[in-house]
Amino acid sequence: MNEARHRSANPGRRLAAGLALAFSLFLAGCAGGLGSVDVGATHGVPVDRQLALASINAFRAENGLPALRFNATLDQVAERQARAMAARGDLSHTVDGGLADRVRASGYEVIAAAENLGWNYPSTPAVITGWKTSAGHRKNLLNPRVREIGFAAAAGPNGQPYWALVMGAQG
Repeated sequence: MNEARHRSANPGRRLAAGLALAFSLFLAGCAGGLGSVDVGATHGVPVDRQLALASINAFRAENGLPALRFNATLDQVAERQARAMAARGDLSHTVDGGLADRVRASGYEVIAAAENLGWNYPSTPAVITGWKTSAGHRKNLLNPRVREIGFAAAAGPNGQPYWALVMGAQG
């Protein structure tokens, strides 16, 4: 009798396992992976990088921290993130892969990284002010471990700007 129960339970278990596997693959396909977002329908939004850098560095100086400098690689990471968010219409740190993975994939030898994102701010000063007054974003701006930044904004089909500031230090 135990043998009969065992045989009849197996098809159900196999079906459940198969359904679980199929569902997992479906979710993985929806989530995409690093660099999987098609950003072709997006365009860059002009940003005032010098104003952003000056504003962030003044804020850091007020808090006893060293100045940051721009890094071309982090600029590219920030631009890709802004475009991915704009393409999907989704303000998300993981829309196109996790921060550490995105930074490493760019060739940046990251030892510290942080990211601030914004949506629908009308200008560079507005987004920087928004970040300074938000606890989590403020903490990132005042991160003592970062040394360099990249900054970008992009818009997609909805026309709304998505902002990305990627901060890092490399070893």
